[in-house]
Amino acid sequence: MPPLPVITPSAHQRLPDDTRGTVSIEFAVLLPIFLAILFGIIVFGIQYATRIALTYAASEGGRAAVAGINDSDRQLLADTAINNALAAFYPLVDPAKVTRPPMVIKPVSLANGASGEEITISIGYNDARFAELPFVPKLGNLAPVSVSYFVTDPSG
Repeated sequence: MPPLPVITPSAHQRLPDDTRGTVSIEFAVLLPIFLAILFGIIVFGIQYATRIALTYAASEGGRAAVAGINDSDRQLLADTAINNALAAFYPLVDPAKVTRPPMVIKPVSLANGASGEEITISIGYNDARFAELPFVPKLGNLAPVSVSYFVTDPSG
């Protein structure tokens, strides 16, 4: 008896069972989602680091201002310390885009009867480098960083 002929299915009959290329299609579908998440994390990290750098600069300005004898000396010390701190973070923070309202110094009286001064330093930042991405907030819309220090006479 002669052997039976082998009948192979045609291409359109084999197509539903063919799984070659499935990984490529899944990769093409998931890659944009993965990249959006990845770039979102990177941009958020940069904005968060910028915010921390501004807080650090304001804190340094406040610490330096406490050492001043009078208001003009305090303002000069604070401006120098803020400029030095911002210069240290230059690639991350552009000092030209920093807005600094004048330092506010107002007298306060504490609960124990002592009096002193409250020094408040604010730093705003307006940077639109990453605003082209639709899911990234603009840094100009955020409230300025503000730091307050209390200076009292230790002798009472």
